[in-house]
This record gives sequence, C-alpha cells and structure tokens, in this order.
Amino acid sequence: MYKKYLVRPIFKGFDQDKPSITQDIGSSDWSSQNFKIEQNNPQKRNGYLEYRDFGAGVDVQRIVYYQNSAGNTYTIVLTDTNAIKVEPAGTWSFITEKYSTGSISGIVGTAVTGSSSGWATGTNNPAAGDYFVMDDDLDADAEPDATWTKIDSTDSDTGVTLVDSYEGATASGDYTVRQVYTVPDNERWTWAIVNDVLYFTNGDTNLQAWSGTGNSAEVDATYAKQPRYCLEYADRLLISDLYSGSDRKPYRVQWSKNNDPTDWTDSTAGSVDLMDTEDVITGLGKVGANLVVFKSDSMIFGNRTGSSTAPIQFVRQRPGIGTPAPYSIVHFEGTCAFIGRNDFYMIDGESPVSIGKDIRNRFFDLVNPTELKRAFGGVNTLEKQIRWLVTDEDNTRRAFVYNYKYQTWTHNVYADNMSCFGKGEVS
Repeated sequence: MYKKYLVRPIFKGFDQDKPSITQDIGSSDWSSQNFKIEQNNPQKRNGYLEYRDFGAGVDVQRIVYYQNSAGNTYTIVLTDTNAIKVEPAGTWSFITEKYSTGSISGIVGTAVTGSSSGWATGTNNPAAGDYFVMDDDLDADAEPDATWTKIDSTDSDTGVTLVDSYEGATASGDYTVRQVYTVPDNERWTWAIVNDVLYFTNGDTNLQAWSGTGNSAEVDATYAKQPRYCLEYADRLLISDLYSGSDRKPYRVQWSKNNDPTDWTDSTAGSVDLMDTEDVITGLGKVGANLVVFKSDSMIFGNRTGSSTAPIQFVRQRPGIGTPAPYSIVHFEGTCAFIGRNDFYMIDGESPVSIGKDIRNRFFDLVNPTELKRAFGGVNTLEKQIRWLVTDEDNTRRAFVYNYKYQTWTHNVYADNMSCFGKGEVS
C-alpha cells in the first residue's frame, strides 16, 4: 500500500486572505518564515553581519547615504542621542552639534573651570546630559573614546560639574562639549538633501544641517524650530509639524527660500496650515512630480506652480485613507508605500492602491494601534523589497516584506533586535 502526499511548492509567499485549506496553490501559511521568493522558488532570506559597534544601549534610528556634488560619499548614522559619521578604517566619529567657546584653565575631579563667559547664559550653552572632553585627549575619528565624560550641571559661566571624575591626561587648553540630541517618544529622525547639504530633524531638536565637514549645526532656532518631518521638493526644503514660539503647529507645511534652506523669510519661502480635516500631518512624500502631505486618515496632493513667490499649490484631497504610522512611509521607484489603518498601500498617480490583501488580516491581528504608530519601513532596491518592522502583541519584532517586483509577501524574525533600515557605503 502506498500513501500519497500533496507537495505544494511555495512560489507566491504568504496568503493570509483565505483559510489555509482554500489557499491558492503555491502559497504559504503563517508557519513559514525567513525565506524569500526568487524566480517562483522559495530561497533563504538575506543574512546580516555586524558593521560597526556604536556602544551599549544605542538606538540606531536612521542610516543615511549622503553624496555631494564633488563626488564625496558618507554614511551617516542617526541615533537617539547623536549623529555619527562612519569612518573607512572600521571606526566612526561624532558629528553631533558641539560647543567649544573659550578654553579650560583647570580640572579637579568632577569640577571643570574655564575662561568662557557663556556656559550658563550663552546661546546653546552646555547643559546636563551633554558630554565633555579635552581636545588633546580625543582621537576624534576613532570613537568610542573613553575620555568623554557626562556633564551633571552647568554651575556658572565659567564652571561645569561632571557626573564622574575626568579621566583624561589633560587639564587645560581647548575642549569640546558634544551636545546630545533628544528624540520624542515613539518618533524618529527624518532627513533630506538640498543644495548639497544634509538636513535632519525629529520633532525635539531644531533642524540640523551637515555639509560634509566638522559638526552639524542648528539651521534656524526661530523659523525651523523642532519640525518632525522634512523633505526636498521644488528646489526647497519642506518641513512640517513644527513649533512657532512655544506653540506646536501640527497642520503646518513650511518651505524655505529657493535653493537655500537657511532662509525662511525670503519672498520665495512660505507656509500653509492644512486644516480642512481634523487629522494632523503624519509625514511628507513625493510621487513623481507631486507632493504628498500625509495625515492620519487622509492625503493632500500638491504640485509646483511655476511662480517663485507661490511655488506650491495644494490641489486635491483624498479623504479616508492616510497613515497613522509616519515612519512606515517608504519611497521607491518614484512613488510611496505606507501602512494605513487597516491595509498596506502604494500610491498610483493620486490614488492609494491596496497591496496588502495577502497579509493584512494577520498583520492587524498581531499589531495593536500603539505599535502600529511605531512601525517603520525601508527599501532594499537590490532585492526589490520593502520591509516594515513592527513589534507584535507577544513583544516579538517582526519584519513584513513586500517584493514589489513579484508582488509577493514574506515574513522574517531576526535573532537581533533590528532598530532601523538604511543604505550606506561598504568599507
């Protein structure tokens, strides 16, 4: 007597849209994971290895590949507290905003005395939580350096107290204070490149700029104050959900002077408050030549006008579908994909089109609304994959992978806690 077994090759990936007994031939159920589909065959998913060690407890949130017009390329890593430049020799350096006014006249234990007249009262002065180091003790392009010491308090214009005794060999001369960033709970960095300069922001830190040398710097503490989102569009930098004085403006989109994101008051700069719907802005995107302003339950489309003093017009609103997950917005091949309230979408022209039929039922069973807002995505252009990472109800970090070439879904669980996606140089 012989037994017959039906073997169904997996060439479509997941299909959670139907009960398993009625799944399409070639589809996988939830028990299969950590594979990809290539030429209608299941293959092992891509592996990974350690690239740089940035220290214990560091939350890496963005990896940015930045190339300027001179052809120089950089890999920039944005963490919850710092901006980092990856060095080619296997090390890295901080490019976080710094303070170095005056000089140090003496260090005794945790007490630092200096000649600066602005430590307590100056602009962007050192504060508790920042880090101090003497320049002669620092090997800046071979971080981490053990002599960085956390500041406990700024006591006067010429006195600072450290959390621990300073362990460096130098007690006088030039110094650097690394002014660490903060990121709001459940938020992440966004970034854009305009006129050869990298800009990045997160909703807590004023808009930062870095042009390839030195340290990042605040752009404008008045007109570019703590924006959550940024994007290059119409030869300008756009920022949204920002502060005006002490007031948060969650409906505002603001753009800089043409080709100059340091100027926000020029006649070619401007802003608009998009208040036709009660849902607030949750991100910015581009689809072809169009601008997309995402809200939690709607989208607003804009385009160029050809007028230098009124460069952008907002011409169409699409109510009903938006994204509550700002960092799920992924740009790929001239459009955007994102997670909505109950489905995954990509934008075709000015219309959101569902791409999540095969996975959405399982995804929204596993992911609660709080974790949905924390979801983030990234694109792997070599593999034609968009990957979204979320934490499920059992506190498992899962990657939901959409192959936009084959229009298939797969699912990965990693041994390590993946904290971001991005593209950098291989060195």
